[in-house]
Amino acid sequence: MIARFDELMRSAEAAFTRDDFEGSAALYADAVEIARQIGDEDRADRAFCSHCAVLLELDRGADQIPKLKEILLRSSNTRNRFHAAYCTAVAYDISGDGDKAENYADRAATFADELGDPVSASRSLNLVGNLSIRASKFSEAETAFDRSLEAHRNLDGHHRMTEAQVRDNLGYVMMCTDRLDEGIALCEEARSGLEAIGADHYLYETLQDLCYGHLLAGNLDRAHECGEKALDLAVDFEDDQVAKNCLFLLSETAVRRGDTFKARRYLRELTTYYPEVGISEEIIDVFLATDLTSVVNLRG
Repeated sequence: MIARFDELMRSAEAAFTRDDFEGSAALYADAVEIARQIGDEDRADRAFCSHCAVLLELDRGADQIPKLKEILLRSSNTRNRFHAAYCTAVAYDISGDGDKAENYADRAATFADELGDPVSASRSLNLVGNLSIRASKFSEAETAFDRSLEAHRNLDGHHRMTEAQVRDNLGYVMMCTDRLDEGIALCEEARSGLEAIGADHYLYETLQDLCYGHLLAGNLDRAHECGEKALDLAVDFEDDQVAKNCLFLLSETAVRRGDTFKARRYLRELTTYYPEVGISEEIIDVFLATDLTSVVNLRG
């Protein structure tokens, strides 16, 4: 039975790596049942937390918070407590409760320190940083991302992908704190790393950030190039929020290039994401007269 459990866990992780989230969730759920049948609480908790992590990727799993908290309070296994705290933080973030999300992210970072595991540390610190950005705590976010990058030092393989994401996040913080050149350089490094490993499902957010940074810096051709690539990938991966952000940024780029015709085209495309609003030409005129870099929220 333990061999079957281990096989299910390996298969679930492999499915997750392939972005087969539904398949991964089903395999983790089977692993939970196997562990419960043999009365192995630690293995059941481990599989349950992994199952929740996949559900959260599918924008589900918030209803599992009570069970995650139970593991956090009951378990003596530090790694399982780390995973429970991390998943609870993500679940609260998805639910829009930023204060509770920050609290549990901090607890996850504390457990990662106890484990002495750089992978767990980098994950939890990246989460702390992202939550800090949303609360406009840029100094705290920068510290968390710096520590996350330090934890990534000497890690290789698939960890290069998450390192690139953290580098992008740090670059975005610098853009938001008037250090455009440093921020753009970090995001360009992240872009290069993600392109090298073919991680298109993460690349488009970095390209979105580069569009924003280059737009603020007045590098309008580069802003347009990054924005168009980001928009295409966001549409391919059905990320409506990034697609909308890109359309705002591309419209502003077009305005600054003196091409109001193209700016209107982007804004009309944007209206398809708000069918209930019925954005009119008058509203588009207002957008054209507004600095849209002050409207868009890339980490909202």
